Amino acid sequence: MGGCVSTPKSCVGAKLKSSKQRRKSRRRRKIQRKRAVSSRLSDGSFDTLDHHRNFSIPSSRATGEEAWFESNVAFETDCDDDFHSVQEDTLNGSNRVSISSSTTTSSTQDSESNEVMSQSKSDGDLNDAKRPDLVDSSADEGLLENCRILPSNCLPCLNTTTVPSIDKRRSLSSSPPSSRKKTSLRLSYKWREGHASGALFLSKMQLKRPIAGSQVPFCPVDKKMLDCWSTVDPNSFRVRGKTYFREKKKEFAPSHAAYNPFGVDVFLSEHKIHHVAQYVKLPVTTTSSKLPSILIVNVQIPLYPTAIFQGESDGEGMNIILYFKLSDNYSKELPLHFQESIRKLIDDEVEKVKGFPMDTTAPFRERLKILGRVANVDDLHLSGPEKKLMQAYNEKPVLSRPQHEFYLGDNYLEIDIDMHRFGYISRKGFETFIDRLKICVLDVGLTIQGNKPEELPEQILCCVRLNGIDFMNYHQLTQELL
Repeated sequence: MGGCVSTPKSCVGAKLKSSKQRRKSRRRRKIQRKRAVSSRLSDGSFDTLDHHRNFSIPSSRATGEEAWFESNVAFETDCDDDFHSVQEDTLNGSNRVSISSSTTTSSTQDSESNEVMSQSKSDGDLNDAKRPDLVDSSADEGLLENCRILPSNCLPCLNTTTVPSIDKRRSLSSSPPSSRKKTSLRLSYKWREGHASGALFLSKMQLKRPIAGSQVPFCPVDKKMLDCWSTVDPNSFRVRGKTYFREKKKEFAPSHAAYNPFGVDVFLSEHKIHHVAQYVKLPVTTTSSKLPSILIVNVQIPLYPTAIFQGESDGEGMNIILYFKLSDNYSKELPLHFQESIRKLIDDEVEKVKGFPMDTTAPFRERLKILGRVANVDDLHLSGPEKKLMQAYNEKPVLSRPQHEFYLGDNYLEIDIDMHRFGYISRKGFETFIDRLKICVLDVGLTIQGNKPEELPEQILCCVRLNGIDFMNYHQLTQELL
């Protein structure tokens, strides 16, 4: 940028010789200020200064102090001839700032500059507080900031716009800091709500009344493929056996299920899809049996971040829909108590429940129980704590109440299992697991819990295997009725 060409005594930071000289100089300046004010009042120089400001090098002590103590002093363009130009890479556009190049100074000017500089140290901060506009306006004129020193004796201060001051940063926002913090929190909350309209959903097609079970392909169990579904043996699940109430041990379920799978769909949605059977084409079946010929299990899975204090349990997510048909030999393969339990489940009957101090009633549908199992735990490369959690909770059955809804149609029964309404710990655990869903082999089944010895052993209502479902490969479902 250049070096200061003034004498060392007159540059900023020069030290005075002693404290006595500083006190003497202060006294002289006070006397000179009083004389300057009285002379201005006598000859009307206050009026002339407002219209004729002169910024040339002062020839006497009185004129130099008048230029310094004027409250509206600013460097004008007529002083540019007294400075060398600064390199253009430190400036914006074509504006240039010059550096002092005068080489002849007199001894009287040096003494005057010493006094003015010492005054600038004592009064500079007060003048800055009273005149903040003077510092800010210099940036617009060429990035030059008035440093309260006579222009012929010291370098001007460069106020680069690349590093703004604290005052400038504060002036950028007219709102107080508290409101700015509230705005940022509100934006993050809106981002979570509006995340459904992001690239994930905008790039997906809207499917209108697709055929039920046409989205996820089927593959046999022996062909280890991903992003498909397969059948699974009902007797691979552990349920309550005949001696459960005495021994508290579970055993493998019978080898026959009431409903067998025939298709799986995955749909993305900005909000939960309820009663999905009215938006897809179901196969035409006969209704000669006492039980519905089609069973639909609609698992509603959230994709938005889990919150401890959940407001509305709705948002962007996916629906994994499992389709089952009634077994042709269900009347022969299933025991009568289980057929009666299915009928109570469909009719939404109420039963008495023993309690203290008195018995109560509860819907029979609250006995519906979810069986879940990860079949390829070793392929997930879990950490130590994750393995312990998997061993503790894998194949643990859980009652679907109260996060379930039932819809009965002409030839179908639909069960919606709402994971949006699950507890925080369950949802948080599944949120960390959602990225591994595309490499996970998941066995899912339903049963009706047996609460009496005559209702044992428990039977499998339906079951299916999901092989590495990648929800990014699927589309949205148009929710339009016929």
